[in-house]
Amino acid sequence: MAIKKKMLAIVKYENSDNAVKLMEIDTPLINNDEVLIEVKYAGICGSDPHILHQNISYKLNIPVVLGHEYSGIIVKIGKNAKEWNIGDRVISETHYYYCNECVMCRTGNYHLCKNRMGYGFHANGAFAEYIKANKRILHKIPDNIELKEAALTEPLCVAYNAIVNNSSFKPGDSALIIGPGTIGLTSLMILNNMGAFRLSIIGIEPDKEKLLNAKDLGATDTCFSSEWETIENLIKKTYQGYGFDVVIDSVGSADTLNIAIKAVKPLGEIIKIGWGPKPINYSLDEIIAKSAKLIGCFSHHWIVWEKCINLLKSRKINLTPLITHIKSLKEWREAFELVERLKAIKVLFKI
Repeated sequence: MAIKKKMLAIVKYENSDNAVKLMEIDTPLINNDEVLIEVKYAGICGSDPHILHQNISYKLNIPVVLGHEYSGIIVKIGKNAKEWNIGDRVISETHYYYCNECVMCRTGNYHLCKNRMGYGFHANGAFAEYIKANKRILHKIPDNIELKEAALTEPLCVAYNAIVNNSSFKPGDSALIIGPGTIGLTSLMILNNMGAFRLSIIGIEPDKEKLLNAKDLGATDTCFSSEWETIENLIKKTYQGYGFDVVIDSVGSADTLNIAIKAVKPLGEIIKIGWGPKPINYSLDEIIAKSAKLIGCFSHHWIVWEKCINLLKSRKINLTPLITHIKSLKEWREAFELVERLKAIKVLFKI
């Protein structure tokens, strides 16, 4: 199949509210270490509508093609990427660039490189017909995994890195997940695989259907964040009523962090994945009083991707039930609205 010289892409074209549109741009040119990938499916992250409305705390390289969760097929190979073949089904990490020289890169923590450029934020991303990727961030999709499910590997990696690598969770521990979105539900799947004793998840009223999905995926209890008496009862059900060993905050707002602080047990851990650009405006002294840990967790790296691919290949985890809507790039406004109005778990673009 011939590679198009121009491609359709969803572009954030200036740093202002609603400054996003579908446009035709040049297809990427690759260097010797890169491959060109024809995007097949791309997932809308909760951060993408925030970028649309400029409700973010980080800088973008404008103009930029949005999107960082995707799967696709290699259609062109640089001369130094001969270990890959045209036709290979692949996914890639979200790190378009990292320096490979600093202390973070040299210790395998290149996802924290201060020079890192992420797809959809600092480099053109996956809401397009083509994307280019360095060979060092590529991963092959197992034959038994469909391309649309593979496109959800990135949020699974976020949850895996947060829980397996950054928390002290052990089999038999209790866990509370705040937010039944993709990250929250993939966290639920991982914690279930790890032998959680009590696994509770809370959301807001528009999350009613997602909370039902959480029950189907193995949640012990679900409730709304407005039902504080119910949350207190969940805390009482934990070991001697002290609270949850681990609380996963996949939302990131001041309100959800406040819930996490009250729900975590003494010496427990709050794993904060969700971003929150607004000030919290309350004391964190309760963390001190509980000698609890507040742990920020960002992104992932190569071995996390390989472990998550193993989980998918073995069918220990099945991400297909999280896909609720599939749209075209031309339907991007409707797709974003589904996410903003909390009417979907995962919306994919089929490209």
